[in-house]
Amino acid sequence: MNIAYLNGEKIVERNIISLYNPSFLYGISVFEGIRAYKNPLKDKVSFFDLDEHLERLYMSALFLSFNLPLNVETLKGELLNIFEKENVQENVYIRITFFIGEETSWSDENNIHYLISLRSMDSQLENSQSISLAFSTFRRISSSAMPPSVKAGANYLNSRYALIETQKKGFDGALFISNNNHISESTGSCIFFIKNNCVFTPSTDCDILVGITRNRIIDLCVKEGLKVSEEHISPSAVYNYDAAFLAGTMIEIKPISRIERMNYDTVNNATFKLITNILKNYVYEMES
Repeated sequence: MNIAYLNGEKIVERNIISLYNPSFLYGISVFEGIRAYKNPLKDKVSFFDLDEHLERLYMSALFLSFNLPLNVETLKGELLNIFEKENVQENVYIRITFFIGEETSWSDENNIHYLISLRSMDSQLENSQSISLAFSTFRRISSSAMPPSVKAGANYLNSRYALIETQKKGFDGALFISNNNHISESTGSCIFFIKNNCVFTPSTDCDILVGITRNRIIDLCVKEGLKVSEEHISPSAVYNYDAAFLAGTMIEIKPISRIERMNYDTVNNATFKLITNILKNYVYEMES
């Protein structure tokens, strides 16, 4: 499956953005990536925290002064109608993007278009592969410059710089340090650490994009009786933990095998296995 709806109409032609479109030229857009999971036992597809994703999308759009053409309930209704019309019966990744349409000024607040796209995407919750990370020399964008709490397209240039840098060093991904010298996040995903069955993650003032999956994992851990601490974590602290993992809508939950010179056996860590299991149970027991 790979379909797209622009401003409520299904499109076949993909090459429709002008070379002079300001969102294309300047990266002026906000978006959300949302997963929907097919439960084989219940024969239904459920969204992963849809309301939370849409709330963040509209917050991001408000921050960019976008005057949107539809409210959140109307957008949600369109998405549900698309799923019914297309008879979606598989795991899919949904991307909803608001951007400046046509050829207009980069400061235009009113000519806002929206794109809803769906594509097939298998879940890796059962067999996610471990990755290695290195600290990037690029600092995480700060709240005083380009607020990381806004899920804006241009913010991801920061992640691109870091990812390419660390991959050239032989690592799979990058880990950011904030301007206050605390661990922030990876490129497009939040980080968690495990020590003695306790879970640690950078606090929201560490220039992170507050992840929907991050928040869900914290909530599930607390309900499971696991202690979770949101705090400032120094880069040197990576050597003090038993395990580490990333979390995000796209990557779901991904074990970390190495940060710099520190090796982790995350895939065999009992607490990581428990967290993966409770997240998987939540995903497949969700209501539409």
